[in-house]
Amino acid sequence: MAAAPSSTHRWENKAPSAVTFPPPLRFLIPVLLLILGLVSTWLDYELDLANDLERDFNDVTTQAEATGIRLTALARQHLARGEITALSDALSDWKHEPWLSLAAVVDEHGKVLASTSAQWEGHAAEDTPAATAWKRAKDTPGKLLESPTLDGDDVIVLAAFPLEITPQGREKLLLVYDRANAVAHAHQDARQRVAWSAAVIALMCLCLWATLHFGVARRLERLARSVREFGEGRTIGIEPVKGGDEVHELSQAFRKMTQRLADRERERSELERAVIDSAENERRRIGHELHDGIGQQLTAVLMAINGLHDELQSKAPAFAAHAQHASQSLREALAEVRGLSHGLAPVPLWDQGLEHALQALADTTTRSSGLRCVFECPAHITEISEATACNLYRIAQEAVNNALKHADSGEIRIGLECRGDSLVLEIDDDGCGLPETPADGGGIGFRIMQHRTEVMGGRMEHGAPPAGGTRIAVYIPHTL
Repeated sequence: MAAAPSSTHRWENKAPSAVTFPPPLRFLIPVLLLILGLVSTWLDYELDLANDLERDFNDVTTQAEATGIRLTALARQHLARGEITALSDALSDWKHEPWLSLAAVVDEHGKVLASTSAQWEGHAAEDTPAATAWKRAKDTPGKLLESPTLDGDDVIVLAAFPLEITPQGREKLLLVYDRANAVAHAHQDARQRVAWSAAVIALMCLCLWATLHFGVARRLERLARSVREFGEGRTIGIEPVKGGDEVHELSQAFRKMTQRLADRERERSELERAVIDSAENERRRIGHELHDGIGQQLTAVLMAINGLHDELQSKAPAFAAHAQHASQSLREALAEVRGLSHGLAPVPLWDQGLEHALQALADTTTRSSGLRCVFECPAHITEISEATACNLYRIAQEAVNNALKHADSGEIRIGLECRGDSLVLEIDDDGCGLPETPADGGGIGFRIMQHRTEVMGGRMEHGAPPAGGTRIAVYIPHTL
């Protein structure tokens, strides 16, 4: 026997599909929520940081205002008495005030008379950390309070208060507040808050993804795979999905639907089997009636005409030729009736088995068509039911007729053998083969062959044998 043919219903494992855009919802939704959460957290970080810096700046300026008023009054008392040393001692007591970096009293020439740090006393104000405050305040009457920008952050707050001790009133109290630590702490606190918020959002998105992936998507994927396998005929039912949610209810609904479809398919198969059996029985009955009824009657008439011919030969030779002509016509009619009866009910099928019927089909094809048609059966096939044998014979008959009509072949082979637990019927030809784009479902004969195969619980494949042409192969369980 030739190598097994390629299958028309070959089930292949499909490779995983490529990543598409947009990605599945179980990935897209958590990622979008994560991005939105991180963006909102960053905006909240910027807003909180700005609020903290503004609040701290307001606290510092309020403190500078209050401290400036008190130190101004203190400096006026000591300067009016000429108590410079006492003023220095009084200012040094204020050096531990929060955020206060330097407090200095300068005269009208910009010389530091007293300060919270003794190292700056006697120096010019331009050489001290209060240089900026002095430069901006020496020509500005009244109180000055400002916030220069250093390194991108407002970390230095300067204040200048006029003392008005001399008539010129150019003495100043200069204050320098350094809020760099407060700004650093504000940034650190904001970063900690955004880090915790981002971690919480990421954990929530991970939990959401796990819920969507394992709780919904994977279960829907199992349900879809089960439905797809049922639709492709690889399973006979839907595997239920465990759980108490909508996915479980959906799987139960699909399961009930497939059960109803299976029941209807079983009823349809039983009805089709009954129709085929009924048609085959009727065909067999008609064939037997042609063979046993009309055929026998025609045979009797033929014998009577032959007897009449012999009698006319001696008594009325002129009419003997007419009797001989009638006898020849009757023989041809009888051969036609026998052919029809054998086609409707192949007598060898019921009397001598499927092998003899297929051999007779091959011999009849060779005689009638002039093509070489051979039958091969390596071993005798036993235990075949009458219905199965009839269906296999009709499939072979249809395949041979298709090869004669469409294949333009020179040789046809009919093969029958057992392979494992299957009984295999193959019909090969060396013709032009099947078209590259055959019509959907094939012709009516092809669909009937498929239907007969399904009724027997088997499968039919078609393709090309190694030498080319066309091969029809039917595989059925050998227990039938």
